[in-house]
Amino acid sequence: MNSDCNENYVLPAARMQETSTGYEAAFTIPGVPKGAVDLRVDGRTLRLRTSAKPEPRPAGFREALREFDPALNYAASLELPELADPSTIRASVENGLLKVSFDKRPENQPRKIEIA
Repeated sequence: MNSDCNENYVLPAARMQETSTGYEAAFTIPGVPKGAVDLRVDGRTLRLRTSAKPEPRPAGFREALREFDPALNYAASLELPELADPSTIRASVENGLLKVSFDKRPENQPRKIEIA
């Protein structure tokens, strides 16, 4: 993040798990549409930043209940595991959840050994 800008960011809830062939990460970013997500990889660092703008409310609108603040933007950095292959990163956003997956480097994938 750029420290000389006046924007505020919130660290999203995140989790990461290892599978036999790769890794899966998930970030909770409620109210953020796909087009407002900036996901980049720089070396072994995955960087997430959102830039959602709250939708204008109609005249006379009164909010009765709010589950999250639509004016919030999220930012996070995640160091990829040493065995990860950054060229295989895939991502999708659905229902406020950003899912990111990536494979292990081919030499670290499980493989069956043939017996001669």
